[in-house]
Amino acid sequence: MMLYHGSLKLFGGMERFLETVTSKLHLPAALGWLAAGAEFMGGALVAIGLLTRPAAIGIACTMAVAAFGAHAASPWAQKEFALSYFVFALALIIAGAGQFSVDALITAKSSDVEPSERVG
Repeated sequence: MMLYHGSLKLFGGMERFLETVTSKLHLPAALGWLAAGAEFMGGALVAIGLLTRPAAIGIACTMAVAAFGAHAASPWAQKEFALSYFVFALALIIAGAGQFSVDALITAKSSDVEPSERVG
């Protein structure tokens, strides 16, 4: 879903999104591009389990700004989506990608430990 929403912004809806970033949040447009990139690339990296924790940090920051900045005055129904992804990203930051991820394969190859034997 993050990949999808990031692609919508990057490949067709940046004008409206940047308007929100600059006028409502009073942030530079460059941060809007960074947020859209974090959604798109972060979503792709989490999906394949590569650089999961750094990707999740980008997603968590983006979703925190969306929930508590862009949707601060909005009703709960409009904040719920961003807050759900924020909590999901926090879980990935804490737990990592798991044993069936590219991160686990890289760690196992570098330490000669089977991914199923690895903790975290």
